[in-house]
Amino acid sequence: MIIILTQCFPTRVGGIETLMYDIASNLSFKHDVKVLADEHDTYKDLEFDKNNNNFSIFRFKGLKFFRKRKKFNQLKKICNANKIDVVISDSWKSLELPINFLKENKIPIISLAHGNEIIVKNDNHLKRIKKILEMTNAVVVNSTYTKNLLTKISGNLKKIEVIYPGIQSNNNITEQNIDLNYGNPTLLTLARLEKRKGHLLILKSIFNLKKIYPNIQYIIAGEGDQLENIKNEIKNYNLDTNVKLVGTINESQKKFIFSKTDIMVMPTLDETHVNSIEGFGIAYIEAAQYGIPAIASNVGGTTEAVLHNKTGLIINNINELDESIKKLIENKQYRTELGQNAKIRVDNELNWKKQIERYNKLINDFQ
Repeated sequence: MIIILTQCFPTRVGGIETLMYDIASNLSFKHDVKVLADEHDTYKDLEFDKNNNNFSIFRFKGLKFFRKRKKFNQLKKICNANKIDVVISDSWKSLELPINFLKENKIPIISLAHGNEIIVKNDNHLKRIKKILEMTNAVVVNSTYTKNLLTKISGNLKKIEVIYPGIQSNNNITEQNIDLNYGNPTLLTLARLEKRKGHLLILKSIFNLKKIYPNIQYIIAGEGDQLENIKNEIKNYNLDTNVKLVGTINESQKKFIFSKTDIMVMPTLDETHVNSIEGFGIAYIEAAQYGIPAIASNVGGTTEAVLHNKTGLIINNINELDESIKKLIENKQYRTELGQNAKIRVDNELNWKKQIERYNKLINDFQ
């Protein structure tokens, strides 16, 4: 049996949430998997869990202090009644309470590391991260960049494994139409609306490029604390007919939007001073699955998600954004070639069948 401890899980939306679900789902083909997750939305969670037949999901709600203890109590019940092959945690944070119990019972532990949660805030924060991760059997990181962050924190980790996030097949997904402002070309940013994703900088580029391409369209998919700032910039730049905010979208709506998209644009910013960095960037490879090239910045682990001049463009300075977008708009053959390369890479290297083999090997090594 495998237990997955996570604070991030659907119906909450985000890259880590998608990753944790995909890991649970793919591991369940060979293992009995139980997920212990935080509750996000009572009604939506119930509907989601009811439609999931591959593995068991336990939800925990309430204030953080009590939620963590309820989850820990459930973990102990499961561990005391079953042989546990491994516990996989979404991050070191989910292990703080149960780590000693797991070690005492000699249960192997894998912690994931994504980027933001291992940016050190102060000495006490550093001690907490080191203590937990040094007690794990392995840490799975989403990029070499994140691995380098970890090695600066501790040289005593037993094993660090770089496993890129995988992508599920989209063959069985039916497109669901949503209202869009159709134009040409069409750009997309699929991400949480937070400062480091670069939405405001993209809007400035759309304003500049509108003078050359009056019908340019920019789709913003996602929700977050930057929504009002984004709305204000759209108004300031007079881009109401060129920008479409679609909010949170499901997989069927995502497939429809990707079918209308020419370029995925997400020039992320280095926000490490406020504990925010892009450790990899699942949205880039989601777009790649549909043959869409991406424009990213040389920040964090994005250069491993987007390969410069092969699956998209990496800019070293935000001042390069306008010209990079223009380059892909003007040269359709080059844009198509990058998109095809991106799709081939996802299909051959980043599919979940291949990625989950690496997780299974890691788990088997503990036996």
